Amino acid sequence: MGSLVVLVDGHSLAYRAYYALLRQGLQTRKGEPTHAVYGFTSMLLKVWREHRPDYMAVAFDVGRTFRHEAFAEYKATRAERPSDFDTQLARIRQIIEAFAIPILAAEGYEADDVIGTAARQALERGMEVLIVTGDTDTFQLIRPGIRVLTSRRHFDDIVIYDVQAIRERYGLEPHQLVDLKALTGDPSDNVPGVRGIGERTATELLKRYGSLENVYAHLDEIQPERVRRLLEAGREQAFLSKELVRIRTDAPIAVDWEACRVGRYNREAVLALFQELEFRSLIPRLPNGATPSEEKPPEAPPGPARQPTLFPEPIGPAVVQPLTVPPLRTEHLPRPTEATVVTDEAGLAALREALERAPRFAFDVETDALSPMRAGLVGLSFAVEEGRGYYVPVGHRDGTPQLPLRRVLEVLGPVLSDPGRPKVAHHAKFDMLILARHGVEVEGLAFDTMVAEWVLNPAAYGLNLKHLAWLRLGVEMTSIEQLIGKGKGQRSFADVPVSAAAPYAAADADLTLRIARVQEEELRRQGLWKLFAEIEIPLIPVLVRMEQTGILIDVPLLQQMSVEFEKRIQTLAQEIYRWVGYPFNLDSPRQLSDALFGKLQLPTADVPRTGTGMYSTSSEVLESLRGAHPVIELILEYRQLAKLKSTYVDALPRMIHPDTGRIHPIYHQTGTVTGRISASDPNIQNIPIRTELGKQIRRAFIAPPGCVLLSADYSQIELRILAHITGDPGLIAAFRAGEDIHRATAAKAFGIPLEQVTEEQRNFAKRINYGLIYGMSAHGLAQQLGVSRREAERFIQQYFTAFPRVKVYIETIKERVARQGYVETLLGRRRYFPELMPAAPGQPPRRLPEAVRRKAEREAINAPIQGSAADIIKIAMIRIDQAIREQGLRTRMIMQVHDELVFEVPEEEVEIVRALVDERMRNAYPLRVPLDVETHIGPHWS
Repeated sequence: MGSLVVLVDGHSLAYRAYYALLRQGLQTRKGEPTHAVYGFTSMLLKVWREHRPDYMAVAFDVGRTFRHEAFAEYKATRAERPSDFDTQLARIRQIIEAFAIPILAAEGYEADDVIGTAARQALERGMEVLIVTGDTDTFQLIRPGIRVLTSRRHFDDIVIYDVQAIRERYGLEPHQLVDLKALTGDPSDNVPGVRGIGERTATELLKRYGSLENVYAHLDEIQPERVRRLLEAGREQAFLSKELVRIRTDAPIAVDWEACRVGRYNREAVLALFQELEFRSLIPRLPNGATPSEEKPPEAPPGPARQPTLFPEPIGPAVVQPLTVPPLRTEHLPRPTEATVVTDEAGLAALREALERAPRFAFDVETDALSPMRAGLVGLSFAVEEGRGYYVPVGHRDGTPQLPLRRVLEVLGPVLSDPGRPKVAHHAKFDMLILARHGVEVEGLAFDTMVAEWVLNPAAYGLNLKHLAWLRLGVEMTSIEQLIGKGKGQRSFADVPVSAAAPYAAADADLTLRIARVQEEELRRQGLWKLFAEIEIPLIPVLVRMEQTGILIDVPLLQQMSVEFEKRIQTLAQEIYRWVGYPFNLDSPRQLSDALFGKLQLPTADVPRTGTGMYSTSSEVLESLRGAHPVIELILEYRQLAKLKSTYVDALPRMIHPDTGRIHPIYHQTGTVTGRISASDPNIQNIPIRTELGKQIRRAFIAPPGCVLLSADYSQIELRILAHITGDPGLIAAFRAGEDIHRATAAKAFGIPLEQVTEEQRNFAKRINYGLIYGMSAHGLAQQLGVSRREAERFIQQYFTAFPRVKVYIETIKERVARQGYVETLLGRRRYFPELMPAAPGQPPRRLPEAVRRKAEREAINAPIQGSAADIIKIAMIRIDQAIREQGLRTRMIMQVHDELVFEVPEEEVEIVRALVDERMRNAYPLRVPLDVETHIGPHWS
């Protein structure tokens, strides 16, 4: 293998980091945004450390290119660049300079062309090339000797593509990706492609004919006729598109490879920048290789590095001090974990003694599966002090002597169940449920690092322990894939030798303890400790008990419903085929699009195109087309029935646990940015509430003999919170009087007596009430009500005249979020909107696409209201659970759905529990208006 060259696509990687980490809200204490800089630098250090290149360079765009000359609309549809992106790009260039990495650029060419040219020159010298990028454009350059590294969904979840990986993903050779985009176009760059040709059709054509030129050489034999006509009409656009997407490898640059050779770099300048940017966690990841005069501790760096220009400098011998890739520095790393394996009685006794002496300890479990209701326990790990961890194997199959699980739990169970011993965990709900299934009810949970990170940053894109160790401590932990593999070759953790599992598991507990210390400081500093410690942590055991209890399902009823749903689905399909004129796959977006906008010629004026060029058939699009053709109603009903049948009617019986005879939904405490609890496997919160179909499905959730289901639902809680937060006298008076709030709103807004309000006026008022708390605009309201925008504006104005404090609230939220970048709930929960803040103090607001700004403002208006509702129902859950346990009742809380709680209640406890639930929910939080609770009791949930 030859020397390795890493070529970084500077602009695309910076853009990817900017948007991937935007909601992280990273900024210095002076208010300078740094999320793109942090992401770019982190990726640079990760690639540098893991791949140890011999040469490295970064390429940047420099303005208009030959593509703009060939096609004036090239990239014309791109949104205006955010104003703070340029300031962060300048910081990125400072960091690149401090690391002595050359910048490559050429006037009239994009960074991709520069990379393509540099890669060609590297191959000619016998080098291996790794391209690091934030997008997929350079995939076409892949060949033997050239690979591409990019991110998956999460920025730090990287994947490397070679020739085989491209074949597996696209079914094509890398060089054919140019022809693929020539046919399909590229909306992100406004490359037209051939209108109507999607990725699947284009791929089939290229598999058969090999290239764009050969496709057109055999045009007369292409079937079906529709595709041939599209190709004929789009010939000119196809070949233009190919020139636009083809990366040039002949840009006018001559790479000075000596300047790119990794060697020494200016460590003092890097440390100064990292301290100025407050990148504490990145300092331990710095390589050494600084010059002797620069070997100084990071506590006393010199002044900041010089500010480079925003434009690339000529490449040549003037570039000095290339960087090196030695082993990672360790003097600033946290102490590595010392793992102790416990395999005998003496070690177990010593561990128990250590846990009993510790002021608090971290615990973790290792399992052979991810489902907490089905996973087997393979081992337990603990940490009582930073730098030291214990691992107790109980289920490994490598022949290592291990203590019986029953004996381990007999000795350690009392410590885990002692509420007086504070405990720390990461994703404690999973660990606690596993242990509860094995007879150990964990008490005394004091900290959960996953939940803490979410409270600090509810939009965080990565909450797993490995990511937090990297983010908070600068430590890169061993991934689980390194132990068990991935894909078809993945093995069970039980098959991992204890010698390999112990350091991994011990580090999990150790790093959890270390991260908790850092997070606790930040939670207290930001005023979030009370929310975390008094609501989120006490909620965890409540969710554990709900998941473990599960829900009984009426399987015969669901089987009967499945037959009825299928009959109706088939009837609808035949009716749709009759309208269209031929049968087709209704579940294929492409075929449905062709039927609606091709065969039936439905209007396309406001219909967006997808990434493959076809007209969208999303639910939003179909809803907007109601009334345009009778087939739309049929398709919407077909989709609803098909989704409910596959997601619930047919799926629920398959989810029944073989041991309990129940389904066990998983509740996600950290699954939303608003604070709401979400659910999966199944997602019971997505069952329609008010439709007849939804009610049918809910009837399949039943109580066992001798019990009933009691549901308790907050009535209009978000509107009541709106009244409390705004202090609007009209809203407060209506709620205190117990009036129908929508009828009262209509009476005040339309200036008529309450008894004269029509159902239509009440419906208008209801939509305005809920629309405004979700930040709905006049345009959105007009669409919902089916009126003109002018009429919608008049309704809103009448509403604000009647309830002026609501308008004050909306304007106050907009001003506050623009000033501080976040909004808060009544309990102090924060939701961040850094995109609405100025790039830096004293600067004008960021330049954002108007649609993006409006969406963020709508979410900011709603966040304090929806988040407060989430906080209040959590408080109610905690207090109800506590009361049930204190009173020794057999009632069990089994579901939480939006503002509703569902309980399985023995018949003899009904009246006690009804009063208990009603009282705890009404008094969960003191508002200026009463919290109203509606309860229903019956044999099923409907």
